[in-house]
Amino acid sequence: MKVLIASDIHGRIKAVKRLDEIIESFQPDRIILLGDYLYNGPRNGVPVDYDPMATSIVINKWAKIVMGVRGNCDSRIDETLLRFQMRDCHVDWINGYRCDMIHGDLLTSDIVNVERGDILMFGHTHVPMLKSQEGVVYFNPGSISFPKNGGPATYGIMINNHLEVRRLEDEETLLALDLR
Repeated sequence: MKVLIASDIHGRIKAVKRLDEIIESFQPDRIILLGDYLYNGPRNGVPVDYDPMATSIVINKWAKIVMGVRGNCDSRIDETLLRFQMRDCHVDWINGYRCDMIHGDLLTSDIVNVERGDILMFGHTHVPMLKSQEGVVYFNPGSISFPKNGGPATYGIMINNHLEVRRLEDEETLLALDLR
């Protein structure tokens, strides 16, 4: 199964249109969105390409294959614009792996229960991460809209037993991990 994983879109139409191009060519079986879809957040300023309504239209093209979690910038009104269910966290089996999905702002709460062999998928930090530690894989695709620490805009993919973080601009692989 091919999966595309993205987080922290924050209403940036230019970034979501680029992601849409990638989705069209990659043709994933499923898309995992890890929160912060439309609102840009109080610390990010208002960028020139901020257009939450147009962003929701692009995201809704994929609604039938999206599994989404709620981010700290997502409100009830955002849920009325997006045509997929948002949960605070979600656990699902993907390619034989138990995947725990959460935005990231609730990582210290008791709603996250990862175990050895799990993949913890999260966003929120706007910094990509892909590492295996004590039997748990930590996977953050970064942000397609407001990357932090001077890094590029990024997203993730999972193809069978392989995970990658790729640069949004040119799809170059920045981090990769084989799970077996």
